[in-house]
Amino acid sequence: MAENELGIEEARAQIGDLVDDAHYEGTITHITRHGRRLASIVPAGMKATSIPEAALDAAFDAAWPGLPEGISMGEARRRVIAALNAAYPHMVVPSEPEVLPDVDRLKQASESIEKQLVEGTLSPEQTERLRRAAQSIAETIRETRVRMTHQQILTKAIEDEGGTWDAARAVTTLGLAGHGVDDRRARAVLRRIAATGLLTRTSQTRAIYDTHER
Repeated sequence: MAENELGIEEARAQIGDLVDDAHYEGTITHITRHGRRLASIVPAGMKATSIPEAALDAAFDAAWPGLPEGISMGEARRRVIAALNAAYPHMVVPSEPEVLPDVDRLKQASESIEKQLVEGTLSPEQTERLRRAAQSIAETIRETRVRMTHQQILTKAIEDEGGTWDAARAVTTLGLAGHGVDDRRARAVLRRIAATGLLTRTSQTRAIYDTHER
């Protein structure tokens, strides 16, 4: 669950996009004034309160003896947070920052495995191990693409493919990554990417953009 903070004036100008982020991606945006949180935009049905840190630490201490042997402290804490979020959906428990796998490196590993399989010089046991590894990598790539935000997915696609982008192309790209969105949402994401300097709008009447060479 992604969270971010935004000053009240900036939030006022982006209110539609922030609501879309909450609805489509579950993003929580905390609205601030002079660095102090005043309110939050959250998905419908969720309260913008949080479990006190002391209660979270107590839950972690209680759960630790029952967690699998060899598990890291970071992974253990993430599991406890996930369990609390599932048990108390009306609460918002701060999650540890998530580092997504590098899809490009996973694809390179998958291509290397495929090359070895095609060469056919492996034993049956080695072949079976590599096939299982390839399946695992493919599943990780699919899960990673679903967990990426709409802006991350489109930014990556624009950087890789370049060219002209509009709502239809953005909808198709997000759909292939497992995200079903409408034209309105796609246009909002393209506007945000254009604000980063990666795209330049080329039409005054339509949401059409060209890739800007960085």
